[in-house]
Amino acid sequence: MYREYPWQLWAIGWLAVFKALWWLASQPVLPDHILQLLGYKYLIGMVPLLVFGIGIWHRKRWALWGLVAMALVHLVFFAIQRDTFQAFVVQTEFPGLSPILSLLALLFNGPLGDVLILLGFPAMRKHCVAVSDLPETD
Repeated sequence: MYREYPWQLWAIGWLAVFKALWWLASQPVLPDHILQLLGYKYLIGMVPLLVFGIGIWHRKRWALWGLVAMALVHLVFFAIQRDTFQAFVVQTEFPGLSPILSLLALLFNGPLGDVLILLGFPAMRKHCVAVSDLPETD
């Protein structure tokens, strides 16, 4: 990693990629209607989150606005569908591990990650450039 590369973009890009893929590794035990609703949400959001996360790494302004829009949509979704929060409670046979895994699920699948993306908006705005801002080459 280059020293002059903004660590905030690196972290936000990884967060977007993890938000896109984390659900593939989880198997929540929930009623069918909640699983179906979350499945549609994650299927629809997976590709845009991957594209925007990679775009943030490349300092693209369009990725900034796309990622902010996705975070806002996810927060609205979780505000409306509060019964989906039970998907973030991870039960394991190791009691000390359950809170850690639940926090990771909340971060990578839930609203905590979306809040962190929105908190990173100033750094993304500072370091991402629009195509029209690039210098002209001859």
